[in-house]
Amino acid sequence: MRRFRNAVGPLIRKYRCLRNLTQDGLATKVQLAGLDMDRAAVAKIEARIRSVYDYELIVIARVLKVPPGKLAPAETELKRILPHLITGTM
Repeated sequence: MRRFRNAVGPLIRKYRCLRNLTQDGLATKVQLAGLDMDRAAVAKIEARIRSVYDYELIVIARVLKVPPGKLAPAETELKRILPHLITGTM
């Protein structure tokens, strides 16, 4: 069983890939925007094993040039994963 810490990881990966950014490239841009985040942190967020603070989500969204709400899962997906987010397991 693995830890399940966020709902936004897969969508961050989607938009990162759409922008042709590597995890390291995203981490660099996030660092330039003022956050201390390395490639490992990006990888953990995308794999849903690291939580994301609201201010981190806002900065990541700005770097990816999407509204923060675009990084939230659809309602059906959220309903499916919500129990796992609450318990922290999957």
